[in-house]
Amino acid sequence: MSRRIFLVFAFLSLTLSQSPLCVAQGVLSNGPSWSNLTKAQKETLATLEEDWNTLSIEQRNKWVHLSNRYEKLPTDDRELLKSRMSDWAKLSPSDRRVARANFINSLNIPNDKKAEAWEAYRQLSPEERKQLTEEAAEKNKTKKPSLVNSPTLKN
Repeated sequence: MSRRIFLVFAFLSLTLSQSPLCVAQGVLSNGPSWSNLTKAQKETLATLEEDWNTLSIEQRNKWVHLSNRYEKLPTDDRELLKSRMSDWAKLSPSDRRVARANFINSLNIPNDKKAEAWEAYRQLSPEERKQLTEEAAEKNKTKKPSLVNSPTLKN
């Protein structure tokens, strides 16, 4: 019996302890604080600095892992990533919730249908695109609050 208890405690201590690699990469059990990030990580994640403390532990850890891979990315991919991070940082919390929900919903749509819809959208004139945007905004105003469009529901 005591051997079994010892094995359980040993397993738990191994799985719950911080590995040196995680600590070196800035990934801590309570999430990395901005001050614990390396200079390179801070440079990569600079657009998120203002919102860093509002991110969940999981989000912080994902961003840290991404920043650790950043230098290995091709230049074009780095520029695209920086641009998207900047755009994301500019979104309000409610817009971020909508973006997350839209992403999750898009996973159920086959890729060929998405490509077809994107191509049809690209063929529209700027006026037609603006009209679609206005119609969507008007439609969303009449919806009842939900996880996606309610400003009071948190991430």
